This record gives sequence, structure tokens and C-alpha cells, in this order.
Amino acid sequence: MLPSIAHAELLTVFMFLGAFVGTLVSLILAFVNTVQRHANRLLSVSLFSVALFALTSALLINHSIFLVPHLFRVNMPLHYLVAPCAYLYVRSVLYQEIRFHRFDWLHFVPFGLHSLELLPFLLHGAAFKIHYLQLLLVDVAGVTKQQEGLLPAYYHPVLKFVLGNIYVLMQWRLLWQFSRQAAPASRYENQALLRWLRLFTLLNTLLYPPVLLAMVLPVSGTSATIFAVCVLGSYLLLTSTLLFLQPQLLYGLCRAPAAAAVAGAPALPTPAAATRQEDPARAYSLSEERKQAYCALLEEFMLQQPFRRKGYSIKDLAAETTIPPHHVSALINQEYRMNFNDFLNRYRVEYIKARMGQVDWRHLTLEGLALEAGFSNRTTFFRAFVKLTGCTPTEYLAQVTPSA
Repeated sequence: MLPSIAHAELLTVFMFLGAFVGTLVSLILAFVNTVQRHANRLLSVSLFSVALFALTSALLINHSIFLVPHLFRVNMPLHYLVAPCAYLYVRSVLYQEIRFHRFDWLHFVPFGLHSLELLPFLLHGAAFKIHYLQLLLVDVAGVTKQQEGLLPAYYHPVLKFVLGNIYVLMQWRLLWQFSRQAAPASRYENQALLRWLRLFTLLNTLLYPPVLLAMVLPVSGTSATIFAVCVLGSYLLLTSTLLFLQPQLLYGLCRAPAAAAVAGAPALPTPAAATRQEDPARAYSLSEERKQAYCALLEEFMLQQPFRRKGYSIKDLAAETTIPPHHVSALINQEYRMNFNDFLNRYRVEYIKARMGQVDWRHLTLEGLALEAGFSNRTTFFRAFVKLTGCTPTEYLAQVTPSA
């Protein structure tokens, strides 16, 4: 009779739920979201690695691992991706990176080495692994020793704990540096995103000590083990729920717009390169000539008013301008200092403002004006107008003198 953990059924359901939600969000990040793709894919890998850990833990708790023996230990190398991908995600968001740095491959060396180390065991057939599990689970602590590779027992759990905490400290350092260096306007504009990054880093800080307990202590009915398992599932559920409820977090940093030519009325988006010094930490790998050519092409294309089409996406803009999607995203984020939605909405608001004073437009309601400009509904229009002008459409309209 194989030993089991107390409350195994309840814990199994909880872990399966966390694994399912975490995997779902990972897939959305990796394949559905097209904005800030590089950063979101890093977050996807980090969450999926934790989700697979939760899944295999659930299978071990209720002994269902015998139904899928090939899943045993597949997740172990992925543990080495959780912390570095989380760190690279935070760095990519803060500095609007669209690709890896030259030496970022070094972050993935532990994952590669551990994969090679476990390869002989992973290549064994199902019959061998079932027999191995039957012997291993008699001594419950055997699961946590992680001794299928070349390193002695418990070396990998401790190494993962140490590396995880090093990366967490590096994440906190990134956030601290950004808070010191960023302009107050930028911090205010991005306060929701910065709160998310701090909370995400805090969750990662709390993740590693309980996971170390789960890997080092025998899987028994002790309070410490149950607590560790619950923390793992809670991490996935909380992180995934926050991303579901606040999808705007996935669009990256917004930059404070340049001062308007007329007080109270922001100008159309213009590249920020002419009014700021280039920050090397935020530069992306496009030549200055390429950036200027892209900006000229983008601004010329926007004269055709594509923003008036409802549901217009960054994919549409990329396809119609023949600019690669990741370059469009980087160009808007870094040269225009805003996200894609704000970029479109600014054109829409300026389009409406230019027509508010025309007599032949006075018969339209504000909702009609919004729909003509490409807004999906009245509420979205009002929010964008107030954000970009500092007053409501009604207040602005009252100041406009009709022209023939």
C-alpha cells in the first residue's frame, strides 16, 4: 500500500485547477496576445513551468502518475526556467525590449544542462518508469530527492531555491532602479502596471521557500507540506486571475505624451526621438534610418484614417503598412511613447475635435461622433476623450464656435 497525503482529494482538485488556469493563461500569452509579444511569451514560459509542476504534483499526490508515467520528471528541467523568465519578463516590460540581449542565453544554461542530465532517464520506456515509481513511492521522501540525474540527492532542490531567490532580488533591483530613474509623469501614467510588476515579484518572492519545503520534506500530512502545496496552487490562481481581470497589463508601458501645441488639446502622436535623448537601455535593434522610414510610413498611412474602422488591430496596421508586427509595437511604444490603443484613440479624438465645430456635424449625437471616429461605444469614447484632453466631450463642445 503506497503512502498518501492527508486531504489528498481536496489538494488534488486544487492543484489541477491551478494547473489548468495557469496553462490556459500561458497559451493566451504565447499565442493570442500580439502586443508586447516578447515580454508576454517570457511570462508564458514562467507560468507554464509552474503549471506543469502543479500538474505533476497533483498526479503524484493521488498516484495518478501511473496512468501517465512519462510525465514523471519532465517538469524538473522547467523549474530552472521559472525564475529567469520571470526576471527577463520584468526587465522586458520596464525597458520595452522586443528581443533577447546578446548574452541572455546564459540564463537558460541550467535548464539545458539539467535536461541533458535527465535525458537517459526520460528515454526509458513506460514499464521501466512504472516499476521505478512503485519502488520510489514506498519511500515518499524519494520523490523529493530528485536523484535520477548525475547530482546527489537534494542538490537540485537547493540549487533551484538559491537561483530563484537570486533572480527575485534582481527583479526587485530592476523595479527600484526604474522607480528612481523614471520621470514622475511616467510613473503616474503606468502606476497600474508597476503595481502589477511589484505584486508579481512579491508572489515570486513567496513562491520559493514553500516550494523548497515541498521538495525537501517528505510528502506527508504535515502542515508545512500542505501549506507548500497550497502556495503553489494559489500562486497560479492569483497570478492568472489578475491577468484575466486586468488584460491592459499586457500592453506594456505608456509614456507621458509630449506637450500640446495648444493648451488643453493634445497634438497628434509624433515621434519622441526629436524631443528626448536616446536612452541606450531602452533602444531596440533598428537602425536610425529604419526608424525614420517606419515613422514616415506610419504617419502617411494614418492620413488614410484606418482608425475609423471598428476593431482595428495592430495586426491590421502591420499588414497594411508592411511593417513587421513586433516593429510596429516597438515603434509605437518607444518612439511615440504610448501603447497601441492610446495611439489609435488620439487620432480618433483629434478627428472628432476637428469636426465638432463644423455645422454639418452638429446634427450628430456624441455617440454618433464616437462611432464615426471608430470608437466601439460611448463609454470608451468618453474615457479616451477625458484622458487625452482633460475635459469631457460636452465641455469641449461648449467651447467650440460652429463654422460654416
